[in-house]
Amino acid sequence: MASDLRALGDHVLDHFVRAARAAGSSWTEIGEALGVSKQGAQQRYSAPRRAPVEPWPNGFSSAAQEVVARAVDEARALGHRYLGTEHLLMALLTPDAGLAASALERLGVSHECVEARVVELIGRGEHSGASLGITPRTKRTLEAARRESKRAGHRCPEPEHVLLALYAVSQGVAADILAEAGASEDAVRATLADLLAGEAPELADRIRHPRRRIRSRR
Repeated sequence: MASDLRALGDHVLDHFVRAARAAGSSWTEIGEALGVSKQGAQQRYSAPRRAPVEPWPNGFSSAAQEVVARAVDEARALGHRYLGTEHLLMALLTPDAGLAASALERLGVSHECVEARVVELIGRGEHSGASLGITPRTKRTLEAARRESKRAGHRCPEPEHVLLALYAVSQGVAADILAEAGASEDAVRATLADLLAGEAPELADRIRHPRRRIRSRR
């Protein structure tokens, strides 16, 4: 919804600028009305229109899509030019991440500690562009989230499946940080199962005792 609203806002502003130019308004007048400089108004007029932003990743629940969107925001806030597993982990440490956030909180993993460790390991960047690259490990993590969802009998991945998928990709920054914090995969599965035991005992059992999988080493 947030992405759709941003795209709609851009579309409205673009329409306003073009209509004002067609009516004979100067760049200075348009800039004053928008609260930007004359150059800023010209750039908006000359910039290509943005295509509507579709929810991504496709087939994920709205909560999981929000986690990925927050991960993008985390990467941009750190000035990184890519979306990594560490950014997914940071996004999972927000209230909107539901069970995943609750499980990590119970295990003593906090957003502040993870962010500090990411800065220590990688540092802050200076990237200010709108587009971000996606690391191969992040792509494989999202693929693994789909598999975790199927194992649990869900139609689409939820935030907790994204959390479990972080362990499926070897040598990921997020998995290393979780290991350092003492949040092993078994501990996370056990905690998620405990959170689900009262309302969904069968699902809790599937999370606690998943079918054996082959870890990706690519």
